[in-house]
This record gives sequence, structure tokens and C-alpha cells, in this order.
Amino acid sequence: MKRFFHKLHILPAFGILLLFFLTSCEQQVYEPNLNVAPGGGTISTYTAYTLASSDGTNVYGRVVFYKYSSSVTLVQIGLYNTDSGMAYSSSIYQGKLTESLSTVLKPLDAISGATGEFSSNKYYVINEAGFYDNLSSYNANVKIMAGTTLVASGNIGINATPVAHS
Repeated sequence: MKRFFHKLHILPAFGILLLFFLTSCEQQVYEPNLNVAPGGGTISTYTAYTLASSDGTNVYGRVVFYKYSSSVTLVQIGLYNTDSGMAYSSSIYQGKLTESLSTVLKPLDAISGATGEFSSNKYYVINEAGFYDNLSSYNANVKIMAGTTLVASGNIGINATPVAHS
């Protein structure tokens, strides 16, 4: 009987001791580190071109090329007046717009009609050494298509003067 009596006192004492250890531990609350690594998050070299609406549409915007590194160029497109239920294709084509060449140099990502931006990512990445550095000498244009209908376009490279450049 005495043995049973001791077990009865040990279990509540053990429970109280365990509760003391679990509740007495303070958790350290850390503030988020919002600092950016040196040079991180800043892209200061870019070139922007206008994308004008084609006949019968009111879709227009801009294409911006950012120099991320010597071998990576980021492309961003922003369009206005897109149809929220549509997806638009975008590509870089050879030649001036007036030449109507259909040779695709770089297919870009699809553009969401709901946002007027690339559907999958904010930027399309061109992994080609020297692409940005040679941008001003390219004989090219950018076209935005809704199916087979041209909705917006703009010359780039030697065919146009950038609207913004840094």
C-alpha cells in the first residue's frame, strides 16, 4: 500500500514540474531583417521603348530591358487596356515594323489580359551574353498578338529612340 501511495504523489509532482518548464521558457521575438545585400535588389541600367496600339485597338504600353549582368537581360512588358479574359503572345521580331518580317528572334512569355504583364513572372529572362550591351544595334521590333491579330508593337534597337534610358 505504501508503494502505491508514493506513485500517486510522484505523478502530480512530475506534471507540475513539466508544466513549470514548458511555461517558463520565453521565446525570443526577432524583428525581420529588411536590409538588402550590397547591390541586391537594385537594377539601375535599363532601356525602355514604347509599344503603340495597332489599328482598331487601344492596347498600348512599354517594353523595358534591364541589364542584370553581362550575361542576363531582364525584359518587362506593361500594357494598358488589355481584355481581362485574354492571353496575349509577345515576341521580338527581326527588322522594322514597316518591313513586316515574320522572323521571330526571341519568343517572350504570354501576357495576362487581367494584369497587362507577363503571366508567369514579372520578368522574362534572356540568358545571352552581351544581349543588353548590343541592344542599341539590333534591327528588331516587339509585337503583342491576340491570337493572329496584332494589338500593339514597337521598334527597338537601331529602329527607335528609347523613351527612357539609364
